[in-house]
Amino acid sequence: MKSSTRKVSLWKIFSITAKIGGVTIGGGYAMVPVIKEEFVKRYRFLSDEEFTALLVIAQSLPGPIAVNTSALVGYKLRKFKGMVCAVGGAIFFPTVIILLIAALISKFYNNLEPFLKGMKAPLFAILVTSVLKMWKGSVENLEDKIIFIIAFTIVSFLKFNPLIVIVIAILYSVLRDTLVKRMKVK
Repeated sequence: MKSSTRKVSLWKIFSITAKIGGVTIGGGYAMVPVIKEEFVKRYRFLSDEEFTALLVIAQSLPGPIAVNTSALVGYKLRKFKGMVCAVGGAIFFPTVIILLIAALISKFYNNLEPFLKGMKAPLFAILVTSVLKMWKGSVENLEDKIIFIIAFTIVSFLKFNPLIVIVIAILYSVLRDTLVKRMKVK
């Protein structure tokens, strides 16, 4: 099936992804078939092959799969403006819902305070469990352990912004891999 060659309006891209983001329960991978249904089958803006190629790319990128897929579909349809509209649509209703919940929590914080204080221990346990699972799959040698300890210390005790630590880790990884490749060539 060949995709439609007509120009898709930015509003249409936004409204389709907003509808998907607003009604799809389960997020992430649950949204991908709905995105395909809308953009490939219902409106025929993309072919099956085009969508599959975009999905493969979306899965290889960091971040939520539904947002990545929406971004790539939007970009395919209308370049940068389409990407912005698709991502805006995909995150519109979840963002509104989170803001409403935050407003309610702040308004009724005194009533919810005992519950929220009680949630600290279970949330901490979930966090520790997640870190241990990632540790088993990711930390393989002494260098990995040292990097983890340094990153953990910098973020937890020195209160560095985690985003800065992640960027530094990425730069370190690229530099290290480049140097290792050059040493193997020589």
